[in-house]
Amino acid sequence: MTDQHERWMRVAIEEAERGAAAGNMAVGSIIVQDGEVVARGRNEATSTFDVTAHAETVAIRQVSTRLRVVNPALRAATGPLARATLYTTCEPCPMCAWAICIAGLSTLVIGARFADMGVGYGEWSVEKLLAMTGQPLTVVSRILRPECEALRLRTRATA
Repeated sequence: MTDQHERWMRVAIEEAERGAAAGNMAVGSIIVQDGEVVARGRNEATSTFDVTAHAETVAIRQVSTRLRVVNPALRAATGPLARATLYTTCEPCPMCAWAICIAGLSTLVIGARFADMGVGYGEWSVEKLLAMTGQPLTVVSRILRPECEALRLRTRATA
């Protein structure tokens, strides 16, 4: 399974690079369902002046509007995206982590973790949100970690 995770994380890295090229923080996400990429997102907050345009929410908006559905259960692993996996180059912030859950995604695959990069998010982790809310999201992390961390360093150098 790690080979598949690495394959898809490389696609998310391509999205992060596109976001950085447009002047945004280098974070990329994709949603994979049944072996196909069904949505792509990159951080667009700076270029669109939209603080909610994080890579994860951009991908979720893309698939939700294309499918024209909202998950009525507001619970991970349910609804039209119940078998879907979101790959993201950087650990999702609280807003994005909650969006991933209520969109109904089943699995989250993370490249770099905030704690590993020394990013000041305090005690935050996706797992803490899951423990607080009982959301059944599966989390896999540190896939292509060095490459994903390098994106963050690149962002700092150009920001």
